[in-house]
Amino acid sequence: MPPPYLALSGIPVPVAERTPLRYSPVLIGEKARTFSGFPRSSVRKKLLNIDGGTGPLPLADAAVLRGLIDGEGDSWSFTEDMASSRGLWPSVVGSPGRQPGGGRYDDTFALSLSAGAAVTWATQLGPQWTVAYWARVWGVDGVQWHHYVQHSDGTVYRDAAAPGPALGHTWSFDDDFASNWGMAPSDVDAGQGGAGRYGQCAEFYDGASATWPTALGPQWTVAYWARLATDATWHLYIHRAGLLLSRDGVVGSHPASAGVLYSSSGDYTQLPDGAVVLFNQEGGSLLIDDLVVLPYTVPDSWLAPWYASTAPFRLPGTVGLAEVDENGSLTMHHRAGVAGGFPNPANDGLLVSDLVALPYRAPDAWVVPWRDSGAPFGPLPYHRATGTGLHRPTLVLGESGQGESIEWWEGPTRVAGESFTFTLMESP
Repeated sequence: MPPPYLALSGIPVPVAERTPLRYSPVLIGEKARTFSGFPRSSVRKKLLNIDGGTGPLPLADAAVLRGLIDGEGDSWSFTEDMASSRGLWPSVVGSPGRQPGGGRYDDTFALSLSAGAAVTWATQLGPQWTVAYWARVWGVDGVQWHHYVQHSDGTVYRDAAAPGPALGHTWSFDDDFASNWGMAPSDVDAGQGGAGRYGQCAEFYDGASATWPTALGPQWTVAYWARLATDATWHLYIHRAGLLLSRDGVVGSHPASAGVLYSSSGDYTQLPDGAVVLFNQEGGSLLIDDLVVLPYTVPDSWLAPWYASTAPFRLPGTVGLAEVDENGSLTMHHRAGVAGGFPNPANDGLLVSDLVALPYRAPDAWVVPWRDSGAPFGPLPYHRATGTGLHRPTLVLGESGQGESIEWWEGPTRVAGESFTFTLMESP
């Protein structure tokens, strides 16, 4: 992808042809003539004011772009302390700290969160917000940084990927046999049960089955909680491609064919057609709850914490570290385990770098360039301005200016929008 003409903190800013970028030199000092007419200079530096204008934008997009240019929000580098770029000081739980040289980018700091730690800032975010950051498990070799973007509507992007079926499927059986992403069984003769381990469950009578077209490849994990209707104890079964069945967190405790996952070919390395088939051959009514299908083979280290979890499984990659309460305060939490949606099975410490909180919902189109920007965001209200339309990358303070109301048609839809001017003031 070619570099943008203008970008602020990696986010492309559209510039209209009729209002191109204009560069106005600003002298730090002055040039003048003495009484004798001789020119003299006290100029220490020459900076630029960069003026431009956008093309027509829908009103919602224009409002968000104004927020970006104006530098709204807070950012955290953790270089000197835990205060935000606008001076917000936190309240803490546990013993969070700052890790020099531990940030996502060279020579940057990171926020370190150990088990039980949390940090809260009174950011006063409104009903629409975006929180983004880089995070990784601390002290584990080979664990890479991941970029998270969390929105006020609950969406969590991980490495620019929105949650979807590619992360796997879960079934609660509270209402029907469809997964959290809506995958319904292609064949089912089981029924709804009563109270399950969490909420409702499915009931598989003797000989009952259900088939889901999950199209699993050579790597997969299928897990579920099960118990006989005559037994009071729930057991966690975890099947993995080519491995023995693990029950109740014990690795390889039973043959691969044990449990209710059925392979018509007897092959538990590659399931026939990649489909998940649950088939009750136990000789009595069987209750199933919290079915999970993942398109990868989970490591042994996941099994014990998964069994110890006291809540339904949440797909890794669907939960972030940030929470915003009803007062708009931002809290960064340590999270552990795998069943809670954040992959940290050994309860290790976490590192957080380049934290940003914006008082608006950033468009989905920003997620990829944000991840790929190659440098920290901000520090707000400033931005790192880059692009082919600039002489050099530079730190700027922006201000959005006058706008013009515009209407246009997109197919049968009439769109209300605006174009507006802006100024970027170069910083020393």
